[in-house]
Amino acid sequence: MCRAHNVRVARSDPCFELWLVLHLENYDKPIDSTGIQARLHGLFPAYHHRRSPSPSFESLLDQLPEAEQRAAKQLQARAAQQRPLGNPSTTVGCLTRAIRQAHEPAQRR
Repeated sequence: MCRAHNVRVARSDPCFELWLVLHLENYDKPIDSTGIQARLHGLFPAYHHRRSPSPSFESLLDQLPEAEQRAAKQLQARAAQQRPLGNPSTTVGCLTRAIRQAHEPAQRR
């Protein structure tokens, strides 16, 4: 429905926490949401999906370019497997890159 109405969305499979994991490491094996949440907690102990679902995003900003690159590699791998929306994959990196690129010309003024 979004494509039919030219609405672009960011999505993650199995869940948003995958995007956060990609700030800290490469990850490219199928997993469920419980597994990726546990992995994020192992990498980022302050995060817990129920008690503290919002990690300090400020602390992840320095890793944003790496996360975008890792997410792009995941999308390429899923496309090569002919599963463009397959697990694991996220398009949040496309969104953050677009936001950063839209902001860059304003910074040069």
